[in-house]
Amino acid sequence: MSLSQLLFVFLFLPVSLLLYRIAPQKTKNAVLLLLSLIFIAWGDLANLPLILCSVGFNYFTALELVLLSQAGSRVRKNLVLFSGIAANIALLFFFKYAAPLLGGLQGLGISSNASPALSVSAAPIGISFFSFSAVSCLVDVATGRARPAKNPLDFALYITFFPKMLSGPIVPYGQMEPQFTAHAMTAASLEKGMRRFLVGLAKKVMLADQLGLFYTEIAALPADSLSTVSAWSGALFYSFMLYFDFSGYSDMAIGLGKMFGFTFPENFDYPYLSRSITDFWRRWHMSLGMWFRYYVYIPLGGSRKGNMCTIRNLLVVWLLTGIWHGANLTFLVWGIYWGLLLILEKFVFANVLEKIPSVIRGTAVFVLAVIGWTVFSSSDLSQALTRVSHMCGIGFPWALDNTARYHLSSGGLLLLIAMGGATPLPAMLANRLMKHDNMMIHVASVIYFALLLASCTVCMVSGTYSSFLYAQF
Repeated sequence: MSLSQLLFVFLFLPVSLLLYRIAPQKTKNAVLLLLSLIFIAWGDLANLPLILCSVGFNYFTALELVLLSQAGSRVRKNLVLFSGIAANIALLFFFKYAAPLLGGLQGLGISSNASPALSVSAAPIGISFFSFSAVSCLVDVATGRARPAKNPLDFALYITFFPKMLSGPIVPYGQMEPQFTAHAMTAASLEKGMRRFLVGLAKKVMLADQLGLFYTEIAALPADSLSTVSAWSGALFYSFMLYFDFSGYSDMAIGLGKMFGFTFPENFDYPYLSRSITDFWRRWHMSLGMWFRYYVYIPLGGSRKGNMCTIRNLLVVWLLTGIWHGANLTFLVWGIYWGLLLILEKFVFANVLEKIPSVIRGTAVFVLAVIGWTVFSSSDLSQALTRVSHMCGIGFPWALDNTARYHLSSGGLLLLIAMGGATPLPAMLANRLMKHDNMMIHVASVIYFALLLASCTVCMVSGTYSSFLYAQF
């Protein structure tokens, strides 16, 4: 089940809200947990026992960390913490990387008896996100930033809560733990959550999915047949498709959390308007960036131990970021690409960049981001190199060929709408209108969101189902 399916929007969500509303206060978290388990079982029943085992393991590990802290056994506590983190990372590694590695060994003739049974598709849904959530819990409890959940059902809810299960945001345990006993569905939270959910749904089905149709057509063409304009067209369609797909999911998840009284961190802040590489990664997938910052970069020493250590730490973080996305070498190269750009920005061009007009810097960051997404979206390094070289005009003319003319004439308007939608302008206009506290504005707002839901429904009914891109990671 996906957040953008008719089944979820018109059956699962209304039933969930009704059950949560009528449930006694003491049982509300249990109701949410039951709903989350049904959500998981609907799409991944086979792996539900494994997910529950992971929940149990991390819950008791967190309790053990507290007992060792109280006993003053620092060495044993660190050993338990390391073991807990290693177990979660091993689970993630096994399901995401074991099959590709075994396939590579078989291809080299090193391993002839490796079973082909492993598959990325067999991984539990949301494994990348619930594994990182579990690590967050263990570290926050071990360092005293948060208390372990007294009720194991509350902890299970933290790991499996269905709005954030598939693609985040990654909510730090220390941020969510106090909300177990301090959340409530109110008229205001329900209204705000529904509006945010509908905005995210529109981003997904009205923009991302439609942009995806044009990108899919271009991506199906041989990479070496693309002109420079065609290559850039495909790259732009993908870049905005990915943004609206992922930010749309984040909006939907944040809106769902708000409906049930929970507050999730923001995950996007108009990243394509960034004026530096550092700024871009403070705006894109913010929860993942914060996770790596607090649980990898700072523990390694951050930027406190000199330039060489800072460079090392940046490379480690970006290598891990690339690896986290999958076993394909394109992800690893993509991570190294961004790590090197950040190092160059911080230590080589820092003084020069300050003198460059912000518009030029912003354009350069956007171009670098699009090139990065081209590598990210390629099936292998050969295809990535071919696409990027054609985008740079190497080996193919810059002419506006028939392929580019067709896609730009049929999808150009959609691309322009997407460019406008990736700025704060729509939100600014909406907020300015909502500041006028009069009946006409409120009525117009209700009509607008009703029409938005109707439009999204038409898109969901008429279009083929398209899963969220980040669900595969």
